Amino acid sequence: MGTSSVSRWLASTKNIVGSVLGIATLGAHVAVGLGPLWPVVVVAMYAVGALGAPRDRVDLRPGPLHGNGGVASAADLAAQLAVLRRSMTAENRRLPDEATSRLARILDALDQVIARWTDLNEAADQAHTVEQMILDYLPTSIQRFLNLPRSFAIASRVGGKKTAQDELIEQLDILETESDSIRTALYAKDLAALEDQSRFLREKFGRSELDL
Repeated sequence: MGTSSVSRWLASTKNIVGSVLGIATLGAHVAVGLGPLWPVVVVAMYAVGALGAPRDRVDLRPGPLHGNGGVASAADLAAQLAVLRRSMTAENRRLPDEATSRLARILDALDQVIARWTDLNEAADQAHTVEQMILDYLPTSIQRFLNLPRSFAIASRVGGKKTAQDELIEQLDILETESDSIRTALYAKDLAALEDQSRFLREKFGRSELDL
């Protein structure tokens, strides 16, 4: 368990409730005595509290952006991508494999887009779409799924509709298609530049080993 995971657990409702029960049990032992098995009783009461307490709700959306007039910078977006990647790792057991694989591909594509953020200066619509994907669409889809009981999210169909897992996969499919499309558009500029360079070399030097 990494440092961030330990910190989240220490601050979690489950740990707090378990600790309160454990300390109360320890206090009862000091006051009246619980016999030679008191350490086991203390641990058991901690476990009861931790298991019985509700999970903390997941909130992956970033807070207000205060720098740059409230407009997200490349650094802001990269930081939020890192938050989403850590969440994917921390919640791996609760996310279905189909979602994890799609999410990994989306994050990789968006990482590459953000690395070339200035190339989107002339494509305001695409830049806005990327911002919304990172700051809203992705974190909202993931946290809504994680905040449902896992058994309900996977199996329950309300009114005969899709399960929450089905909905999540469908949303991630849409986001993956869009993120890959924007990444491809960015790299198409490089491909066009490479083709221009190839034409220049052919015109200047004629056919050579540069021709494939």
